[in-house]
Amino acid sequence: MPRLAQIALVAMLLAGCAGQSVPVPRPETAQSAGVGMELKVRLYGLATYRADGAFFVRSCPDASAACEERPIGSNYGKDGRLYLLNAEPGEYRAVAAAFRSGAPGDQSLYFAYFPSAMAEASKVQVRPGQLAYAGSYLLSAAPGLCPDKAEPSQLKYAEMIEPGTPKCGFFKTLLHKMATGDYLFIGGTAYPVGTQTFHYRGTTFERRAEPADASEFRNAARSDLTGAGWDIDN
Repeated sequence: MPRLAQIALVAMLLAGCAGQSVPVPRPETAQSAGVGMELKVRLYGLATYRADGAFFVRSCPDASAACEERPIGSNYGKDGRLYLLNAEPGEYRAVAAAFRSGAPGDQSLYFAYFPSAMAEASKVQVRPGQLAYAGSYLLSAAPGLCPDKAEPSQLKYAEMIEPGTPKCGFFKTLLHKMATGDYLFIGGTAYPVGTQTFHYRGTTFERRAEPADASEFRNAARSDLTGAGWDIDN
């Protein structure tokens, strides 16, 4: 369910915001797989934020058959390195980032949706027993997901992640949630206006060159996932 995927990611981000330690998910089997990436988001061409979470989409296993693609939230992250661990084998691409401003007292969540070219660049094959690397990116983003500016895929995934809320314009989104009392319920606790969600459209992106970049990421992943039973060298 898209709402459940969002709530799981929100819970992880709020725990990190409160300084709580989020445990690394352990492999469910000896053949458990995962995908990782590194991501920063630049807003208005000025402020740059490390992403706290990401959403991935698994491609239809059979290209000749239709299936309903759903965003899957990452389940671990550290310093802008994001992981979807215990992922089913298959082809994945990243479609959105989630981050916080870091301002004192601000628990708002911000989502930035990738342009289709960036989602395509992040495409990777996840194989049993392996951690696939989807790349390191700097995404430039602008406020609002308006139909006359955003790509169809950005609009589609935004609606899956947070259905039924305005996303075209910062203040329109804020006023809607203040007027409707739209709360996020996490662990039985209601987070009101202070935990707003705002949506941005990705416009352009930069990707770091490999293979040195992939080697750096794997070295960092060994530290990020240490003690949890993941074999980074496979």
